[in-house]
This record gives sequence, structure tokens and C-alpha cells, in this order.
Amino acid sequence: MPDDPGRFGTGRRLAAFVFALLAVALVSGAELVKEQATNNWLVLIGAIVAFAVQLWFTDFRRFVYWLLEWIELLYGAVPRRVRRAVAGALAVLLLGAVTMVVVVWRSADGDCPHTTELRILTSPEGLQTTREVAQQYARSTARDNGGCPTVFPFVYAAGTASVSGALARGWVDSRTEHPLVDLGPRPDVWLPDSTLDVRQVRDILARTLPEDETAKGRLPPPLRRITSIASSPIVLAGSAASAARDDAATLSRLVSALLDSPGSSLSAADPESSTAGLLAAAAYLHDGRDRMVDPVVARRREQIVLNSTISGTDEVSLLCAHLRTGQLPVAVLTSLRTWRRLTAGRALGGAGCQAPIDPPAILGTVGPAVAEGPNLDHPFVQFAWTGARHSQAVDAFRDWLLDGRTRPYLSEVGLDPPIAGCASLDRNPCVPGDLAATLELYRQAKLSGRVLLAVDASGSMAESAGSGKVTRFTVAAQGVVEALGQLGPHDEFGLWSFPGANGRNSHELVGIAAGSPRHREVAAGALRGVRPAGATPLYTTILAGMRAVAAGGDDKRIRALVVLTDGEDTSSGRSLRQMAQQVRELAGASGVRLYVIATGDARCEDIKGREGTGLHLLTDVSHGECLPASPGRVPGTMAQLFATLWSGR
Repeated sequence: MPDDPGRFGTGRRLAAFVFALLAVALVSGAELVKEQATNNWLVLIGAIVAFAVQLWFTDFRRFVYWLLEWIELLYGAVPRRVRRAVAGALAVLLLGAVTMVVVVWRSADGDCPHTTELRILTSPEGLQTTREVAQQYARSTARDNGGCPTVFPFVYAAGTASVSGALARGWVDSRTEHPLVDLGPRPDVWLPDSTLDVRQVRDILARTLPEDETAKGRLPPPLRRITSIASSPIVLAGSAASAARDDAATLSRLVSALLDSPGSSLSAADPESSTAGLLAAAAYLHDGRDRMVDPVVARRREQIVLNSTISGTDEVSLLCAHLRTGQLPVAVLTSLRTWRRLTAGRALGGAGCQAPIDPPAILGTVGPAVAEGPNLDHPFVQFAWTGARHSQAVDAFRDWLLDGRTRPYLSEVGLDPPIAGCASLDRNPCVPGDLAATLELYRQAKLSGRVLLAVDASGSMAESAGSGKVTRFTVAAQGVVEALGQLGPHDEFGLWSFPGANGRNSHELVGIAAGSPRHREVAAGALRGVRPAGATPLYTTILAGMRAVAAGGDDKRIRALVVLTDGEDTSSGRSLRQMAQQVRELAGASGVRLYVIATGDARCEDIKGREGTGLHLLTDVSHGECLPASPGRVPGTMAQLFATLWSGR
């Protein structure tokens, strides 16, 4: 039986409702006061208000009803003049409380003036290091400025293949590229891993400018100045590194000795996706005398690297995969920067490694073999478009990085001192001179690919990919068509969409076949006829797709299933960990690797309390990779992945 509200029940209930709304508003202000105020009395008042509202929502309503009834009776018993005085006092008190909250909110920044935002573009592999360095710099400016930082660093990352065209165009849109949306704001400074990345932008600019603009080594606009602020050698690390160590040997000689031994293993990042991977390829595609190996040896070595490497798009994803599984790589070519971060338990970045992870204990006893070889030279690139105020902030950041007092901290995050002469774009002692030939040899040695692409065509893919009317599926289809241009006649490709007609399973758009021009045309045409609708049978599609890829091809082909999805599985009834076990068994028996491009609401990372996130758990167990991509970056991410999986021959 409900409580009897009494003679004043309706009024009390209305008053209680109004009181609850007012209390919610007050607690919001109280929490702000607690966070921002420096006066202890204000903190105390904020805490009392917050506590009072917490009591209200823990079934103290009856008490409030009684209190309101008592106040109403008391209010009716006092003279009208006294009532007005009390009401006026309460109004003044409420106005004072609101004013206090507003004043504190308006002064939330304290006495510090607004800082200059420093927009710092870096590489995906260097994102974590750059972010830590920039935050340390901001703290150092605060120490010298009465506790107020003079800059606010905004650090973001994009690969050179994505940013080179945008930088060359002055960060303005083209017909197909929208850097402000897809990449981020126009940078004040660029910190790539190597001058190789800067050279790529310079060469694009040089093709569009008069010859005298680039004569005598002058930098074409918008490039203004390049300074090497650190270095990081490519090293041979892992459990086999100690046995391979030879103080007199070059890196190529160490690697050749390793690869010529029976049962050898060597992991390395992909040379077409990673600058560190390209410099690593320069080591394993040269012999003990630093001469380029012949194509037969190159193909054998490339197959060893392929079979040994887990998630090898870049060095961060490669080492992160080992770290997540707790397995020490037998041998890996990586930058000393990233290896130091791994052994120190620092965050690497990448799916599953955003937070620090304790490394296997054995890593502390296994040091890398450092030998004469290529280095990441970490250029600090300034732009002609940067205004005077931001230029001063950029100059101050550069000078701090080069200050000897900063060196211990840079060493702590994995960066060695810069090497003389390594800021040059052409004759650079940190970079091998025959990298173009090395990359061509790598492409000749690559195995052909047998790849099935399964594209999510569920209802959520019909949602907008940005501020315009273009849908997620339209952008994905554009990425598929562009990626097909990398398909060679010896590569094999098939295309599915999911869900199928029954709302479950998947639908074969094009069967797996050799990459002829006709096959590419049929695939592109079939994709244009798909209309997104229905659920997301993600897990069912993955298992069926891996079996389809395994049904053909051999060990002399890269066999992979690539799944593009924007959400979680909605129809299989399996948990993520149950699915991971099935993928592990299937990959172990067939050698098929699983790659996932996660866009929209799909997540490579684990999100606590949300089942279905953490898709890297599926790709890890198959030696594949989960690649997060905003809708606008899907085409670029897809192109980068298929450049790894297809030979193009």
C-alpha cells in the first residue's frame, strides 16, 4: 500500500521534485568548486553539498517529505512579515551560491594566461615517445614561469604516405583528400622518424617547382628548416642477439650470419609501411660484405622474415604483439628507441599497448646487438607557414630538445644524441645510399598473396562517415577500389560482404581468383550493388572466411583474411575469448592470418565492461593485426595493408 501523502501530499511531492532538480544543479557546481577552488572553505562547502545530494538519492525521500511538511506548517504559523524576510534571505543565499559557482567556473584556469597551442605531427611509431617528450617540455616551461606552462602541446600521428601529399599542398583539400578532417590541424612542427620521410615530401614538391627553387640544396616551401634532434640505431635484439654479437661486425654481417644458420628466425616491420622496416630490410637484404644479395637469397630471407613476424606492419605493432603474448622474439630488427621502451615497460602505442605493460623478466638479461648500420635520425622539421608567435614557440621547443640538460630525459625515453651530418636530405651518414634498390629487391622477393576481403554491410555502415552525406560503406568501397590497383596478376583476391540474405553468415560477391584486370572490374562492380542493412555476423564470417582462404594456395603465398567492420558481433552467440580460441586453432592448422580494419564503433582496444571490444585478441593468435581507422582514413589504411599482403607482380 503506498504511503499516505497526507493533507499536503501533492504540494510536498511537487516541492520534492523541484528540490531534486535544484540539488542536481547544485552538486554539479559543488563538484566544480571542489576541483577548481584553492580556498579550503569553498572545498568544504562543495563537499557538503555533494554529500547532501548523495544522501537524497539513497532513499531519504521520506525524511525530506517530513521536513517539507514541517517547514510548511511552520511557515504558515509565522507572521507574513517574517515569511518575507526568510524568503528574501533564502533567495540571497541561493543567488550567492550560484554566483560562487559561476565565479569559480570563470576562473577555472587560475591565474595562468592562455597558452600557445603547439601542434606537433609525428609518426605512428614515434607517437608515444613524442607525446611524453612534449609533455615534459610543457612542464619545464611551467617551472620557469611561476607554475604556468607557456605552451600546450597537441601531438597527433599520421604515416608519411598519408601526410606527404597534404604537406606538399599546404594542408589544403584535394578532390579525394581532406587533411583537416582525416589527419588533424595544420602542424607547426613535424617530427618524423627519419629524413627519408622528409625526402619524400621534398621530392613531391621538387616536381612542381622551378629548378632554381631547389638548387644548391635549398628547401622548397613549405619546408623551412630541418634539425636532427636525436638518433636511434637499428639493432638486432631478442634471445638470439647475444649469440650474434660481434663488436667488429656491421649490422648486415650479424644478420647474414644469423640467417645463414639452420632453423633461423628474424622478425622485422614491413619496409613499405615503416621507415624502421625499410632500414631493417637494408640489413637483411645485404650480405656480410654489405653487398646486396641476389634475388634467390632475397626470396629465401624474405620468407624467413614473413614466417617469423607477428603483426609486422610497423615495429610498434610487431613488438606490441610479442609483449601481449608474453613471448620473447628470437631475433628482431628494430630501432633502439622502441626496444628500450619495451624493456623499460613504457607504453608502446598500438592496439593493446596504449598503457605500460611489464615486459618478460628475461628481457632484462638480453641486451640488443648494436653494430654499425642505419639509424633513425629523428629530424625536427619547421614550416614556412608558421606565424611569428608560433615560430617562437617552435624555436624554443627545438632549443630545449638540443639543450644538454635535456639529454638525460631523452635517453630515458629511448633517444640517443644526434649524429653529425644526419640532418641532410641527400648525403646522410645515417641512411644507406642504395635504399631505392633495396626496396625494389624487396618487392621482387615478396611472396604473392591469396587474400579474401570481407566488408561489413550491416545497417550501421549506412551512417554518415563525417559531416557530409557520404556513408561509411561508400568510403570503404572507395578504399577497396583503390587497393585493387595494387593487385598483381599472380596475386589472388576474393570479396565478400556480410550479412547475407538471411541476415546471418556472409555473401560471396567475387570468388578468390587471380588478379586479372577483368577480375578487378567485376569486384568493383559487385561492391557498387551492395546496400547496407541488417545485423553484424562478424564471428561467423571470420571463421568461414579463414576456411575459404585455407582451401587453396600453399606456403609460398601469403594467405590472409581481411575484415573491415564498424561494430561488434551481434549474431553468433560466442564470447570474444571463445572466438579467439577457434581462430587460434584454425590459423595454426592452415597458416591463414587474420587482419581487421576497425572503424566506427569497432575497437581494437579492450574496453572494460564492453563485450566484443579488443579485436586484437583475434588477430594476435593468427599472426595478423588489428588496425584502427577513422572512417576518413579507411582507404589509406586499406592501401597500406594490401601493399603488405600483395606482391603487385
